[in-house]
Amino acid sequence: MKKFIALAVILIGAASCQESQKIAFVDSEKVYEEYQEKIDLEAVIIKKQEDFKKKTDSLGMAYQMEAAPMQAKFSRLSQQQQLNNPEIVAFSQKWQMVESQMKAQEQSMQEQLDKDLKELNTHVEEFIASHAKKNNYSFVFGKNNSGGLVYGNEASDITETVITELNKAYNSEGDSKTTSSETSTKTD
Repeated sequence: MKKFIALAVILIGAASCQESQKIAFVDSEKVYEEYQEKIDLEAVIIKKQEDFKKKTDSLGMAYQMEAAPMQAKFSRLSQQQQLNNPEIVAFSQKWQMVESQMKAQEQSMQEQLDKDLKELNTHVEEFIASHAKKNNYSFVFGKNNSGGLVYGNEASDITETVITELNKAYNSEGDSKTTSSETSTKTD
């Protein structure tokens, strides 16, 4: 019995010596839905995709307009004669080069998108870590659809605070970029 009481006193003493730890969570999906930098990035991506589609559609129409007379002109040739015809070979090489350039441009756009999204994710994670340190949180969990957090008490939800401060930081970055670009334009 004395051992039990001694053990209980030690455990109570150890527990009372520990600091309480602040724990919070962030709704990751909501942060990304409402983060202005992500919204702006999406708008830029959509614009680039629309411009690229217009360009490819235009090239497709140009190809069809150029190919139609050639098909009519050379349709009576055998397949072997078509393969050896210099006009057809030059036409094919020209459009293969255009297609290759379009694929390279599409790949470049995808690589840029991947890079931009990675930078965005890093920026958000660094911001949340900084916010947690500034506000003395021991842990900040991410709530998402993959089940990292099933439940969180509303009082521990810092999502709105993170969104507000993240957007404020992004907007002030944009203001300073605008100011510095205006300054460099004025000095030119």
